Amino acid sequence: MGPIPQHKPRADFTTGFFEVGGFEVLTNQGFPTPEAAAQAALESGASIVVICSTDDTYPELVPPITRLIKDGRPETVVVLAGYPQDQVDTHRAAGVDDFIHLRANCYEMLVDFQKKIGASA
Repeated sequence: MGPIPQHKPRADFTTGFFEVGGFEVLTNQGFPTPEAAAQAALESGASIVVICSTDDTYPELVPPITRLIKDGRPETVVVLAGYPQDQVDTHRAAGVDDFIHLRANCYEMLVDFQKKIGASA
């Protein structure tokens, strides 16, 4: 979300995080509004959607994006890039399913994501 310098570091991290697990990653140049981001996510048909921006912008972006995605396709796994400790409970309450970040166990999370979308036994 937002201008490229605002979301690119976490978008690049997200791409690497998921590609190593064999996921096809669809990228974009960012979206001007939460509605545009949610619409693109839904139109993509992706099983997992990752919201990438900054901790400072997440409180205003995450609830509407997540609500629109979950309203359109409740089974979609919504992930947040980063782990803003003081915001985790609020984002989970808004519908965020998980968080990817530097301290995450990449292997365990990727296996879990594969199971969630039916790609692994």
